[in-house]
Amino acid sequence: MNDELKREIQRLRAEIERHNLLYYELANPSISDYEYDQLARQLKEMEALLEADERGKSPLDKVGSDLRPGAETIPHLQRMYSLDNSYSTEELEQWCTKLASELGFFPTLTAELKIDGFSINLYFENGELGHATTRGDGITGEVVTPNILTLSSIPKSISHLSPIEILGEIYIPVADFLKLNEERQANEEKAFANPRNAAAGSIKLKNPEEAKKRHLNAIFYSVSNSPDLPLQRQSKLLAWLAEQGFPTSGQFRVCASYNEVREFCDHWENERYGLPYEIDGVVVKVDDLALQKRLGFTAKSPKWAVAFKFKPEEKETHLLEVQYQVGRTGAVTPVAILEPVYISGSTVSRATLHNEDEIKRLDLHLNDTVRIIKSGEIIPKILTAIPAKREPNAVPVGFPANCPVCSSQLERDEEGAISYCPNASCPAQLQRRIEHFASRDAMDISGLGTSLIARLLEQNMIAGLADIYRLDYEALAQLDRFGEKSAENLRNSIEASKARNFDRVLFALGIRYVGSVTARHLAEYFGTVDELLIAGEETLARVPEVGSKIALSLKAWFGNPLNLKLVEKLRAQGLRFSYELRRESETLAGKTFLLTGSLDNYDRKTMEELIRRHGGRIVSGVSTSLNYLVVGAKPGSKLAKAQKLPSVKIISEIELLELIG
Repeated sequence: MNDELKREIQRLRAEIERHNLLYYELANPSISDYEYDQLARQLKEMEALLEADERGKSPLDKVGSDLRPGAETIPHLQRMYSLDNSYSTEELEQWCTKLASELGFFPTLTAELKIDGFSINLYFENGELGHATTRGDGITGEVVTPNILTLSSIPKSISHLSPIEILGEIYIPVADFLKLNEERQANEEKAFANPRNAAAGSIKLKNPEEAKKRHLNAIFYSVSNSPDLPLQRQSKLLAWLAEQGFPTSGQFRVCASYNEVREFCDHWENERYGLPYEIDGVVVKVDDLALQKRLGFTAKSPKWAVAFKFKPEEKETHLLEVQYQVGRTGAVTPVAILEPVYISGSTVSRATLHNEDEIKRLDLHLNDTVRIIKSGEIIPKILTAIPAKREPNAVPVGFPANCPVCSSQLERDEEGAISYCPNASCPAQLQRRIEHFASRDAMDISGLGTSLIARLLEQNMIAGLADIYRLDYEALAQLDRFGEKSAENLRNSIEASKARNFDRVLFALGIRYVGSVTARHLAEYFGTVDELLIAGEETLARVPEVGSKIALSLKAWFGNPLNLKLVEKLRAQGLRFSYELRRESETLAGKTFLLTGSLDNYDRKTMEELIRRHGGRIVSGVSTSLNYLVVGAKPGSKLAKAQKLPSVKIISEIELLELIG
């Protein structure tokens, strides 16, 4: 039993560490705060069953960190803590009761809006703004002063002369966030998942002018290192901040009882979507600053404050139908079409169902009443169907046996989770295949974006990948809102793409499981497409990063006569199907490298090419075969994995350049 408990604890700890990395460092959470806190609560209860000497280190004992390797940092004057959370009025009442019991009386409390933003710390000395940092790991913060200086709402000088830190949240107003995402989608950039993620990424941008375009704003609520500030109460502190010119929410209540606290929480849980910014709860604090000091802190949180978190909103609606989308590689994804319902600030009419197994798990029937939620108040998700409200003789939702577009018989992948259309000429795949072919890491055809590809297909100006190189530019110039200049620019970009090396062409073909790194290894190993064509499965599997699954995929793709015909058409148009490697030295020979995060001086492709030109080899993942992980800004999960492997050396961009010499 104890061994089983320990295994489950280790599993939960690893899962929580992964979510910490996604939330704090990558600003890309995959679950809601509520779901995260339920995991943390489960872990806390399990850890309590262990003896103290068995417990070891827990992710619950530390504050999450947003620090990036190599970034400029400055220690905080005082530690920045995180808050304990409560998700029910019962838990909030228990916190108030425990607090009153410890003090011997019910203290006056302040209830304030909890801004769903990114923590910021402003340091002032002699009345002037010295620097601005993120919360970092709570002890040390990352410097973001140049970007903070672009915020006109933040005062750069105050009347208080002693060193002081002003604490608050950076956010992007909801209206500006929606406009930002519209612009990113129009430019074919990835949309931000929510305003907090957008704010977290924006405040760390290297270019302050770019940060300024994001319409960042801030709300402040506290100070630290202020022994000579003549204030005794949190409510008065909020007023002082406003007097100094700091933006505050202006929405707080001084409460003499739990009922008053609950009234404030209930009010804002109902009214939150009317605010110009996102809130995810209410922060309740002891109003008396001397009492705050007396109560002190746990290892992670203040004892004198708690966050009452709003639960993700759930709504019932009807499942009208299920549609099936066919992706670039032929993957068929079911999408639930819902009776429109307003939830968590927006109207939802669609929700992904992922795959056939999810449909079976939910036991969906047409016109079912379903309960939906926004996972992380971001992504619509069906939680459950409600059988008690199901119509008699309701038709179960089935998964098609054939492609909904071209009628080819669907195939299941090796793991059995995803169904695929095997027809490479399927019209639904064509749009996405061309998008992939023209993308930056593939043929990098600037100007050939989603909307233009759709127009070219609608006008029958292209019917496949090879047609890109046979475009009628005179006809193209006649398209509405296009013109001769745009047509000439596209011609130049398409012609330039013919110079891309074989590995880029191979990746652009969109063969299942063949990513850019794998394509590079295949190109280096075989040299030409002709040698790749005749290679057997055993030979393919010996290539670095290529296992049996990729080998089978390659044999299946090149075994299709239509695909072979495509290769010959592209070759006839001048695309390169032989690999050219210009080796400058053997300095890095025998060493393997992997890059994570954004580099200061090179983009990733250029740096990888530089490594190869000096004899190094790029791998696609962290394993014991990796020698060096090169870390830039905003590193991904690869960093956490590499830190667990003693054989992997973690270096910066500068250290890599020193290795090359």
